[in-house]
Amino acid sequence: MSSELETTGLDAAERLVPLLPPPAVEDPYAAGAAGGRVIRGGGVRVAGTLIGVLIGALSAPLVVRHLGLVDFGRYLTVVSVIFVVTAVTEGGLANVAVRLYTVSDESERRALIANLTGLRLALGALGAAGAILFGLVAGYPHVIVLGLVLGAAGYLLAGVQGAYSVALQSTLRLPTLAGIDLLRSLSTTVLLVALVFAGSGLTGFYTVTVVVQGVALLATARVVRRDTPLAPAFERVRWRALLHETALYAVASALGAVYFQIAMVTMSLLDPGRQTGYYAVSFRIIELFNMVPWLLASSVLPVLAIAAARDRARLRYVSERVFEGSVIAGGLFAIAIIFGARFGIAVVAGVKGYPSIGVLRIMGIGMTATFLVSSWGFVLLSLRLLRALVIANAGILAAAVTLSLILIPTLHARGAAITTAVLELALAGAYVMLLWHQGIRPPSRFLTRFLMALVPALGVGALILTARSLVASVGAVVVASAIYLAILLLLDAVPQELLDALPRSRR
Repeated sequence: MSSELETTGLDAAERLVPLLPPPAVEDPYAAGAAGGRVIRGGGVRVAGTLIGVLIGALSAPLVVRHLGLVDFGRYLTVVSVIFVVTAVTEGGLANVAVRLYTVSDESERRALIANLTGLRLALGALGAAGAILFGLVAGYPHVIVLGLVLGAAGYLLAGVQGAYSVALQSTLRLPTLAGIDLLRSLSTTVLLVALVFAGSGLTGFYTVTVVVQGVALLATARVVRRDTPLAPAFERVRWRALLHETALYAVASALGAVYFQIAMVTMSLLDPGRQTGYYAVSFRIIELFNMVPWLLASSVLPVLAIAAARDRARLRYVSERVFEGSVIAGGLFAIAIIFGARFGIAVVAGVKGYPSIGVLRIMGIGMTATFLVSSWGFVLLSLRLLRALVIANAGILAAAVTLSLILIPTLHARGAAITTAVLELALAGAYVMLLWHQGIRPPSRFLTRFLMALVPALGVGALILTARSLVASVGAVVVASAIYLAILLLLDAVPQELLDALPRSRR
């Protein structure tokens, strides 16, 4: 069965994964071309991710009903443990590797991928052993320990696939990455549904990760095999250089991940019960939206890295355009969350979750800042200002603890929402100040035009929202978004690179 799946996966990969010209034929970072690649490729990746989420949602109810609550809880236990292991051992290694690959010559690139593969295998083996040992020490049932063994095998395959993917991301072959991600989502859903109809037990579901990651690995290897070494390398000098480069960024990434979770943890400790539930529903929706800014930001990282290494004037130009694009997209998402909160809560939690509406709207205020944090955080990485990143994120973490302890006991779920929104805005401000000292500054003329578009849109949306209905919620999102985008276009506030990347504009 496994070989049939692998063959099918490769055939599907050939259809889903377009083979782009190798970098030697065309410079992917060339001025005037890189922007279009990033915008179109990033858009394809976001679309593919959203399609994957929707596809995955089809299998979730079937799996829950088939396994039952007890076995489904065991299934998610394994998923959660492997997720933690991945987060600890990854530590921003992929993003650092993308920066190094982008600025290196051909021989250095090959050595980097080979040693990254070897390092991923070593860290993966260590993490896998830790996951299995944790399961044994925790006294998990035999079926969960077996699940951890299979999950660890899938995790190792995913690590190697991630190392190969660095070459694709660095050379802006973003549609290819989107195709592989979509192949992974399709394979997962098909296998889960097949196991449900076959009446499989819990162990069968644990094998899905191994098969799917194997298919993704084979598809990626087939795409990069012409210009990327597939065999791992174990050169200690290069390993030390990679780990040294990653150390500070890993700390910054960990601090950035933790501060966003502080309010959720504090809610569960200081105000357990319904208020925690109200915040959790809103927090989950924000988490889903948060995938988009980070996915888009990672798409532009190679261009930022090459500009930082070769041409500071170009870096300033690219950073300013990234700032404009991030603020525009963040404003649009903020409008969608603030005015669509009633509809979103109704879909996710029903009428009982309506107290979460105000909480979600408060958190939506910080959405523009989230886009800016993700994009300008990668500008800081491209400049190797890692110590500054650590200091900024550590300061925000301290502020998160302080605000949570002050606001949550008095304002409950809304206090946690205010904490999250304020912290996102504060971190965005900190990144702006750090880059200001590097000569990279927000274009003030653009900010004025952005506010001229956002304020009327918010005003009209608020008037529509007074109807307090689901139809009004959707209508407010549509009308306010249309007003916002129309004014931006009229004021010539949309970057020309973004307009040029649109098919209709090109025609």
